[in-house]
This record gives sequence, structure tokens and C-alpha cells, in this order.
Amino acid sequence: MESLMDRMAFLLRFFRSPRMIGSITPSSAHLVRAMLDPIPWEQVDTVVELGAGTGVITEALVQRTRPETHVIVFERDTHLRDLLFHRFPYLHHAEHAEKLGEELEQHGIGQVDCILSSLPFTNFPNAIRHAILDEVTERLAPDGMFVAYQYTLHMLPLFRERFHRVSSRLVFWNLPPAFVYVCSKPKTREKEKGNGWANLNP
Repeated sequence: MESLMDRMAFLLRFFRSPRMIGSITPSSAHLVRAMLDPIPWEQVDTVVELGAGTGVITEALVQRTRPETHVIVFERDTHLRDLLFHRFPYLHHAEHAEKLGEELEQHGIGQVDCILSSLPFTNFPNAIRHAILDEVTERLAPDGMFVAYQYTLHMLPLFRERFHRVSSRLVFWNLPPAFVYVCSKPKTREKEKGNGWANLNP
């Protein structure tokens, strides 16, 4: 359960680094359910959470995963990452989402069944935003799911560039209201210069 201490810690980190945190309060229970309900948890062997914050989504996902499910939690903020480590010492913790592939390789994982993201993509420099999405697309299993929430529709074109299936819903009961994107069927990026993201996996 989310505590007053969680809210205070989140608010403090927001004021210190608003572009990296992206919100003044942790996700509501309504938003957490909207993020987690679309996922077939009985089929998930590996799950990654990007931008875990104080662990509101983390707590809910560990209640849904099987004991043998491999969970890696990314949080860049040092203070929040320390809180997550002490709260969930049995999970694997990492820092840089743009180094997702390197982290997975350290654990002997090739691809991931599910990636959850609370990252404020629109606050990031363009290079970092694309680097993270590149890692997500390349490391997600062909039948995997990428679920992310954002406060605007600005990321919709980028998600559609990288996934064959993208759906969204607006969760009003959150501060502020948030769009939840459920993305599947990742596309393969052509490596040739100038071709960008191509529809290579119909």
C-alpha cells in the first residue's frame, strides 16, 4: 500500500528533478490496475519495470507474478532506487533504462515477456527517448507486451512506429489523468541508413 512517506519522498524527488520524475504524486490504484490488468501474468516469465519510483506498480506486479518470474526494476533516481532496494530486496535493481540490453545480458536473458514503463518520455532529450524505445523494441519478445502511461498523446506516433498493435485508454482517476498505452507485436528496425522503422514483421 502507498504510504504518506511514499508520497512525501516522491514529491521531494519531483521538486529536485521534475524532468526525470515527471509527476508530483505516485500512480493511483486505478492507474496501476489499468497498467497491469491487460497482461496475461500466467504466461510471463520475465518482466521489466522502467521508472519504478516509490514502488507503487512494483508492489502490485509482484503480487501478480509467479514466484519463479524474473523481475528487473529500473530507477535512475539514487534515493528512490535505494528505497526500492530496501522495500524489494528479492528483486533485481538497475539504473539506466537506455542500457536495458546490457542489464538483461548480465542476467542471461535474451528477450522479455513484459515491459512496464512510468517514464516521462516527453521530458527526455530526443536521443535518450529514442535510445530507450530502441532497447524496448529490440528486447521485447515477439509476443510480448509493452505497457506505458503518459500524460499526453504526444508519444502515440512513436509507439505506432515501433509496434503493430497500439491501444490506449484515458484513466481519469489519477493526478493528473493519464493515458495508458498497451503495445504489442514489436516491429523490426532496418539497419540501413535513412530507412527508419520498417514493417518487417507482418
